[in-house]
Amino acid sequence: ARAESRLTKFIETAANEGARCVLVITGKGAGILRGYVPEWLKRPPLSGLVLALAEARPIDGGGGALYVLLRRKRSGQ
Repeated sequence: ARAESRLTKFIETAANEGARCVLVITGKGAGILRGYVPEWLKRPPLSGLVLALAEARPIDGGGGALYVLLRRKRSGQ
């Protein structure tokens, strides 16, 4: 629950600051976060902020990290 809360705050802050892409480190192997993070990002409240997910390049963490593309902040939001 604490990890989900921190992820939500991180994504909301990044989106509010106008970030378009962030790197989320989940860890490699059979870690719990690796399985849960994509699901958390695909459901409310984050689904409205997240445009797409992709596995990071090896230099950025490979299978232990995700690029999270955020929706563009529209004027008036």
